[in-house]
Amino acid sequence: MISKFISRTDVSIDIANAIESYIDDNFGEDEFMKETVEILARYRPGGGEFLFDTDFVSDRLSKTISYLDSKFSRK
Repeated sequence: MISKFISRTDVSIDIANAIESYIDDNFGEDEFMKETVEILARYRPGGGEFLFDTDFVSDRLSKTISYLDSKFSRK
């Protein structure tokens, strides 16, 4: 799902909501991931006051993948 968003194959609110739910269900206690969930909750494709646009969310999701890679590659 995340790769679809980052590649701009699907930047819908529906996929952002699905990613948000997945992260919240699986990584709800991790502070970085909580911040990602909050960003996804405030996503709108065009942005707006107090909202995040596609570029911002795509960048955050790229950082989230890197974060998870580093977190799980240490184990």
